[in-house]
Amino acid sequence: MIYLKISNSIHILLFFLLSGCATSSFMVLMQEENAAEFKVTPDRVVLECEHQHDSDSKDPNDAYGFLMRILDGENTVLTVAQTNVLDKESCSRRIHKIGKILKTGKMVYIGGIGYLNKPKIKGEQKYTFHNIGTFYDNGQSLQFVVIANERGFCYDAYSGDESPCPREPFLLKNLK
Repeated sequence: MIYLKISNSIHILLFFLLSGCATSSFMVLMQEENAAEFKVTPDRVVLECEHQHDSDSKDPNDAYGFLMRILDGENTVLTVAQTNVLDKESCSRRIHKIGKILKTGKMVYIGGIGYLNKPKIKGEQKYTFHNIGTFYDNGQSLQFVVIANERGFCYDAYSGDESPCPREPFLLKNLK
């Protein structure tokens, strides 16, 4: 009987150790002037192409903004947005390329323009993160500049996946 209890405990412990369970996380790495870098697990990132209704685009029906919704360490949602207007195809390509960075990494590093240390508010918009839950926005946003993962895959808002990526000032030196 004692052997059975010990054996079951060992099996449970081995299951958790071998299953590679990783906890979801978010950590600010740098906030200097108006540049910020943070690292986050891919499960805390949702990509979106949002239709821009009030755009000055040549074709207002084909005007989209690229957005990342990031679940921060306080379980509120930060918006990381690219400020230029894209057509639907360009925005979809961006989601595909950045989606590969999320799928191939255990941790992603994001750099942007803005402040992560401003006071947070409880917004009205809710966002759902698969297998985590639904959370409210926090009134904070960054202008998207770069995303990379620990395997070296990188995407820059201005030059795509061309080198150098990332560019200064976002060197993402803490890729660990």
